[in-house]
Amino acid sequence: MLSLYEEFPDDPITQRSAKEEEVEFHFIVSSVPEKRVVDDDCAKDKFELQFMLMPGVALRLLPDGEVTTGGINVCYPHLFHTRQGKTLWDPREIADLEPFKVYRARGSYFFSDIRKEPYVTIWEMLDPLPDPEMEELSAKTAEPVILETSIGQLVLDRTFSTFEGKVDDLGVKVSMWYEGPELLLAGQGNMAKKFKSALNFINNVLSQEYLDSARMLGAEKALPAANRWRHDVAEAEGRPTPAPKLGVEDVYAKLTPTAVNIPHRGNIGVEFDDGYMFGGHPVTVKTKRDGTPTSIEMDV
Repeated sequence: MLSLYEEFPDDPITQRSAKEEEVEFHFIVSSVPEKRVVDDDCAKDKFELQFMLMPGVALRLLPDGEVTTGGINVCYPHLFHTRQGKTLWDPREIADLEPFKVYRARGSYFFSDIRKEPYVTIWEMLDPLPDPEMEELSAKTAEPVILETSIGQLVLDRTFSTFEGKVDDLGVKVSMWYEGPELLLAGQGNMAKKFKSALNFINNVLSQEYLDSARMLGAEKALPAANRWRHDVAEAEGRPTPAPKLGVEDVYAKLTPTAVNIPHRGNIGVEFDDGYMFGGHPVTVKTKRDGTPTSIEMDV
């Protein structure tokens, strides 16, 4: 058994697992958790177990199930130990796993009819059995999947199912989402066809002019909120009010584009650093795929 099951046998998390039907399975994940400490000044001292997820690449229920690829959720127990304003994130032995390697485990299986995705929960790690098909997938999924575009290469991040790249000339990162059920592998044909709409935007619309247009709409739409925020901060800090009002040009000067997010379908999102007008909260401008800015989103 994983050590957290043995250390916390009466915890509701481990108790819930004990009631589920037992299975054995081979699995491959694209990323694994790390043990780390984070500042958490407001948290009370406590121990807490939670089930966390690793993004799965492939799964086979043993002894003779078919290989499943795509959206797979691999659950494991994770300890959060908070003491004196710091929280230890501790996945224990799960942190020793490696991405894109075949592992065998004993645990439970559940298929979500809502998400149409399988979930497996690890109870115990076992030595893997011979499985040529999974071993071949292990090697193939470890190879980078690359899309060539007019701005350079976009590389698939399997953890988030996004193609990632950076446009140095424009100063922005580009993320293109993949939402299809098919497992993407290096060297597959028709890759550009799968992303025709997104690649058309990248190759023909994404430009300095496009970013400037989105930035101007962001400045115009964010102006009222910027002046409210400016007044509230001055009042809270005991400075004279009403605070001097900003103009569109002032807000425009503060906004700096940082990322362009391209969903599988629908409007594009351009994320702007707020220049600390809103306490560090980004401003996102939505645009059509032809480049026309339409609206903004703000978490303030």
